[in-house]
Amino acid sequence: MSEIPAASLAEGDPFYEKIYTGEEKRQAAASTDRENWLRRRFAAKEAVFKALGEDPDTARICEIEVLDDELGAPHVVLHGTLLARARERGTKEVLISLSSDAEYALAFAAAQTQASPMKGKDE
Repeated sequence: MSEIPAASLAEGDPFYEKIYTGEEKRQAAASTDRENWLRRRFAAKEAVFKALGEDPDTARICEIEVLDDELGAPHVVLHGTLLARARERGTKEVLISLSSDAEYALAFAAAQTQASPMKGKDE
């Protein structure tokens, strides 16, 4: 869950410039609720770190991009070192779900790896 002050989402703010990619900034500007759009993306980036088993202190958050597709559904694009490490671990895709209200943003991410048999108990 993320709560970010509005001032940190202003263009030129160090937090804003460090966290968001150029395409994320462009999509946020085109959205009907820019601040909420950005808050959801920050929550998503935190969730992606966790899903990949990455330490935010040793990886660059701007290497995670959370963009809307042509239908408005969010999807994750990895870059640089994070992409390389995800590939090494066999990650095929990172699935993401976003939600928010007026105060908080929340995201859930799941890293999907190479196909493996479904685990379960046979009846």
